[in-house]
Amino acid sequence: MTSPEILRWETITKKRFDEIDRARAIVLVTCSPLEVHGPHLPLGADLLEGEGLSERMVAHLPEAHRDRTFLKLPFIYAASDPVPQPGSLRFRVSTIIAVLEDLGRSLAAQGFKNVVVSNFHGSPRHFVAIEAACDKVSKACGINMVGLFSLMLTRLEVEGSELGHVLGHVPGVTPEDFVGDTHGGLVETSQLLALHPELIDPDYKDLPRRDVDRWLAEKGETKPDKPGAGLAALPQMLKSFKAGLHYFVEETYSGQPGKASPELGEAFLDILGGKAAEAMTDLLDGKISAEDCHSPVWKIRHLFVNETAIRTSNWILKYPENV
Repeated sequence: MTSPEILRWETITKKRFDEIDRARAIVLVTCSPLEVHGPHLPLGADLLEGEGLSERMVAHLPEAHRDRTFLKLPFIYAASDPVPQPGSLRFRVSTIIAVLEDLGRSLAAQGFKNVVVSNFHGSPRHFVAIEAACDKVSKACGINMVGLFSLMLTRLEVEGSELGHVLGHVPGVTPEDFVGDTHGGLVETSQLLALHPELIDPDYKDLPRRDVDRWLAEKGETKPDKPGAGLAALPQMLKSFKAGLHYFVEETYSGQPGKASPELGEAFLDILGGKAAEAMTDLLDGKISAEDCHSPVWKIRHLFVNETAIRTSNWILKYPENV
């Protein structure tokens, strides 16, 4: 799919910068972790996928918005809750919010009206932190600053991290293939085979299917019940998070990377990028506002961004301190 040109901020001259219509421009930045994704994927997998998502979103925008200037900033790898493995880098939620808020205010002061923060890291504490920063800047500066991952979620109606009901209709896979596929598995390996095949260890084809449920069964433990909705579901949600967290102390991926292919990756990116473009178009056309761009968990955001809540949940989860 042909995409409009995307300029890299760090490569353009002052002369070229001054030619940009900042009121119509869209600034793109990816904020995702450097994090272990199995033995086979690059540590910057989420950054590369977040960039791929934003670029695919741009490619799917309708003709009315394709003449805008798209300006891409370098990666920001400040992110929370990476898998607790050496090689992952972990930042406080308050740091993520502060960095993005400062960035947004600086862009707004220069006359930019649309800022899109992409990401492909599914931790609520990370993508809600992005939302919190974007919400502050949008309200304080009167611009549209939105988290693309959260914007995409508004169109997917997802529950949890599995994407079977969204991607399971693609030829070559079934919804069952996505059960437990939450990190470095079929979805992420396929997307990176489409985006950056040169960065993937070819032994990915030999990796067995692994997930939390299988790991718990091997230990003779029962899997947590699926959490419900709202605050009443918090105890079960924490139990589920704890199981997943301690799974990743021992394991580095969840899913079945061996079934991945670049063809599947292209299809997945098109579906996700298309959904993101639908929502972004509504925002640019004024059909929705920045306040309509929040993820389903925004209503309980204080559980994910409040420092006391974070410390309490880390204590309950016995969060490993090796990253």
